[in-house]
Amino acid sequence: MSTLPPGQHRILVFFAEAQDAGRQPSRAEVAESLGYAFPSAVSKHVEALVRKGMLEAVPEKKRNVRLTDAGWRALGRSPARSGVPVIGAIAAGTPILALEHVTEHLSDIAPQPGRVALRVRGDSMRDAGILDGDFAVIHTANEVQDGQIAAVVVDGDATLKRWKVTADGVELLPENPAYQPIRIPRERLDTVRIVGVLAFVYRVVH
Repeated sequence: MSTLPPGQHRILVFFAEAQDAGRQPSRAEVAESLGYAFPSAVSKHVEALVRKGMLEAVPEKKRNVRLTDAGWRALGRSPARSGVPVIGAIAAGTPILALEHVTEHLSDIAPQPGRVALRVRGDSMRDAGILDGDFAVIHTANEVQDGQIAAVVVDGDATLKRWKVTADGVELLPENPAYQPIRIPRERLDTVRIVGVLAFVYRVVH
C-alpha cells in the first residue's frame, strides 16, 4: 500500500495510467483531470515525486516525466523495465517489407503480453490520425473484426489498413483519398497473415 500523501498518490496514479496508454500528459491536462485550479499545484507534486525517486525526468521528451521502478512498486505493480518492443516498420502507404525483430523499446508504455509496436511509414492512414513516424501499438491477434484497423502481412509485405469484409473477400482500406484500397479475393486470403489489431497510436512530441 502506498505511503505517499494523497495528492502525490493521485498524481502518481494518473501518470501511471497515462504511461500505460502511451500518453504524455501536460501539467495543465493533469490539473484539469484531477480538479486542481492551477498547473503549478501539479508541478509541486511532480517535483516532490521526483525528489522521492518515484518519477524521473526524461530530458529528450517535451512532456518529460515517467515512473521509476520505485514508483511502480509504490503502486503495488512490477516495474515496467523494458517497455513495449518495437518489432519493425509498417506502411501506412505502399506495403513495405515486414521486419520482425526487436529494434527498440517504447519505455513510456508498460509492457503487456501480446502488445508490440510498429513504426508507421507513409500517410495513407492520415485521416484516422495515424501519421508518418508514429508508432502503431498492436494487440497481436489471429482474427480481425470488420471495420477494425489491423496490421497485416500480404505476400511478405506489412501494411496498416482498415479491414473491410466484402462479398468477394477482403479490402484493406486507407484513410486518405490519395490511396487506393488493396483488394484481396477470397481465394488469396490464405496469403494474408494478421499481425494484430491497432490498440492506440504513440507519438513522440519533440
